[in-house]
Amino acid sequence: MNTKMANSIRSPRVLTGTLLALLLSALTAAFVLADGARTSGVSAQELGKLNRFLQGANQKDDAMQIFRRGRDLVEEGNWSRAATTFNSFVADFPKHKDVDAALYWLAFSLKKQGRLAEADRHLERLLREHPRSSWADDARAMRVELAGQTGNKQVIDNELDKNDAEIKMIALQSLFQSNPDRAIELATNMLKSDAKTGKQLKEAAIALLGQHGGAKSASLLMELARVQTDAKVRSMAIFWLGQRDDDSVVDNLMTLYGSEQSLDVKKQILFALSQSSNVKARAKLTEIARAGGDIELRKQAVFGLSQTHGETSVNDLIAIFDSGTDKELRNQVLFALGQMHNERAAAKLLEVARTPGELETRKQAIFWLGQQGNGRGIETLVQMYDGEQSNEIKDQLLFAFGQSHEKAALQKLMQVAKRDSSVEARKKALFWLGQSKDPEAVKFIEDILK
Repeated sequence: MNTKMANSIRSPRVLTGTLLALLLSALTAAFVLADGARTSGVSAQELGKLNRFLQGANQKDDAMQIFRRGRDLVEEGNWSRAATTFNSFVADFPKHKDVDAALYWLAFSLKKQGRLAEADRHLERLLREHPRSSWADDARAMRVELAGQTGNKQVIDNELDKNDAEIKMIALQSLFQSNPDRAIELATNMLKSDAKTGKQLKEAAIALLGQHGGAKSASLLMELARVQTDAKVRSMAIFWLGQRDDDSVVDNLMTLYGSEQSLDVKKQILFALSQSSNVKARAKLTEIARAGGDIELRKQAVFGLSQTHGETSVNDLIAIFDSGTDKELRNQVLFALGQMHNERAAAKLLEVARTPGELETRKQAIFWLGQQGNGRGIETLVQMYDGEQSNEIKDQLLFAFGQSHEKAALQKLMQVAKRDSSVEARKKALFWLGQSKDPEAVKFIEDILK
């Protein structure tokens, strides 16, 4: 199992949104969310719950003064002293109304030290002696997390038999660590049992299968991609298929693309193909980008080629640009070349920027060159400015200089602001200099104002 993922999962009650983000991060990279700011290994959500608990406690209670010292040590990440402090609370005040909270944070501190069996014993005691505690759900979640590392099958099985979907997600994840074959079997059953499995649990099962299921999960994911009625579930299955470089999986995705009616699903298949390093996947993207048909799908295929990188993809994109007539598609190719940070891609953008012709196409090429921050590209754009006849292109060049952090761009803006024959050009150059935080630009503006 992914250790980072395992270590990030906390209590489902405290971190429900984070848990789902981690388990469902499958669809696109944009779905991946951090699990909150960290303070010495404690999530902001965990620390927030601990602080809220203390804010509601009796300020004059001597026992709670010990608890507060434990909180401070947790915040510092001093796990050994924190465990000793919470252990003292439990030993000295066994009947205190907040001993359940102390047991939880004692277990937490022990877990951080890798003393998993000890941590589990304190959690078991908390649940046995304080079944209605407000920390009970947190304790159950932590026990399940620990069980994945200690191989405590009974704890995992008990939670999988219950109806708490959030803790079931953690239990399933833990099972993938301790018994992958059994986890695949259970995840498969969950996904095939439409009536009994909630949407969130299904999505979590797909993400876990995709990450940890290996070759055994490919056929199930393909079946879900074909027949699922829920669009998000289908998309997740397609995404994880795209993470495989297996020829047969790519063949199946391409077959599905041919028979699929939904434009959104077709786009998802193209995205999945762009995530694969398989040669067939790249060839399919090129074929769709070149062929006639829906312009949105062709644009998605062009974007996909920009994700595959490599000289072959650059060559394919350039060929599509040179042979194409659709302005929208050609602009998409320029966008794709601008994302690739490849010398040949940058050279093509420069060529388009300098070649007289369609103004909007030239402006697009200049824009993406300016976004790249390529030193040689900016120098060429600087040279273009003085000989350029179109005021629109000159305006776009000034914009590109304003977006660049290259000294050549800054110096050109200062030159234009001082000497350009066009008052409008001088105003625009001054505007972009005013947006810069470069000391030279600041001094230039100050000198003008003197």
